[in-house]
Amino acid sequence: MAAARGAALLGRLAAMRGSHLPLRALAAVLVCAATSLASSGRAQPLNPVPSGDRAKALIVANFAHFARWPASAFERDSDSLRLCVVQRSRSLATAFQALDGRRVGTRTLRVVLEPAHNAAGCHLLFVHESAGPAAPAAIAATTEPTLTIGDFDGTLARGGMVELVLVNDALRFDVDLTALRERQLSLSSEVLRLARQTRP
Repeated sequence: MAAARGAALLGRLAAMRGSHLPLRALAAVLVCAATSLASSGRAQPLNPVPSGDRAKALIVANFAHFARWPASAFERDSDSLRLCVVQRSRSLATAFQALDGRRVGTRTLRVVLEPAHNAAGCHLLFVHESAGPAAPAAIAATTEPTLTIGDFDGTLARGGMVELVLVNDALRFDVDLTALRERQLSLSSEVLRLARQTRP
């Protein structure tokens, strides 16, 4: 039943694909969908629905609920899921730190604010625009099956997999399917339907 509720929420978003969805609305539905699709008690609902850096952190973290990694990405079922963040923003760092320890399915989310140069051991890598000139290099340096997400202009062109974009005060995202496949990663079809653009 929880999965059905999550699918219904994603279906509502899919129906809105052609419209500009405000940041608050997107954050609300992604948070609720992740809560419904995760095992009972493992994803924590948030009230009220946040905005700004906290909303962006939630959306990035919730991609983990809809991503699939190759078996080789984890040694054990109990291994933590590491979300690494490259940034130079105190408020954004605080927002991501607040998510440390949350559950993603059977795994615990661990937030790393200063990942190694090549993001070794990171399952998700978010590169924020505040990283400045270091942002493209952080994306390009990844060599493992790491889901790379960025909000700086040209994230996909630099080899990233998901690029968050603001269009008329609405948060959208683009996806590069080739970059995902090259690292043996995938995103659920429900999430892909919400993308502004998908590159084959």
